Amino acid sequence: MDKTRSLFILVALLGAAGAGCNRTPADEQKQAVEAQNEANKDIHEANREAAEKTAEVRKDMNDKTAEIRKEYDKTVAEGNEKVREAQQDAREKSAEAQAKANEQIRDANRNVVAADDTLRSWGQERIDALNNKIDDAKVKAEKAKPEARAEFEAGIKDVQAKRDAIVTQFASLDTKSSAEVDRFKGKVDAEIDRLKDRVDRLEKHL
Repeated sequence: MDKTRSLFILVALLGAAGAGCNRTPADEQKQAVEAQNEANKDIHEANREAAEKTAEVRKDMNDKTAEIRKEYDKTVAEGNEKVREAQQDAREKSAEAQAKANEQIRDANRNVVAADDTLRSWGQERIDALNNKIDDAKVKAEKAKPEARAEFEAGIKDVQAKRDAIVTQFASLDTKSSAEVDRFKGKVDAEIDRLKDRVDRLEKHL
């Protein structure tokens, strides 16, 4: 009985061994190809997952960088605007302060415009009208663009020089006859009108 069982076991083992030895090279090649295909599939999946994670990380980095840049640009723009406002405010206050100072200076110099009260009163009125027009234009010029303001300032200096020359004529005016006074007034009147027109033209270009 034991011998028969042992014989069956031996036959079974030999059959199994024989079956293993019966695998052909084609079978081995097929098994190798299948193993490589499975490995390729795993590699492809791993690469796909890595690519997706990389894309997510880069997108997050780009979004955060864009947000930081946007905030930076906003801060710079706000800062530049505040600087411009401060400079504009300073220019306007300076122009207004100078206008007030000019008025005080004109008040102090009223008594030396001319010796004759009537002529002095008339001349001061005409000069004041020109000065007020100049001051108003200068205040407006402070709000103009730099190029326009520079052109205006160059022109207004010439107007002021001619105005000062008229003031000097009044200050050095000796007592004259009625005819001489009338001729002087006509000359001054025409010159002041020309200067006022010049200020108007300069102001239009602001």
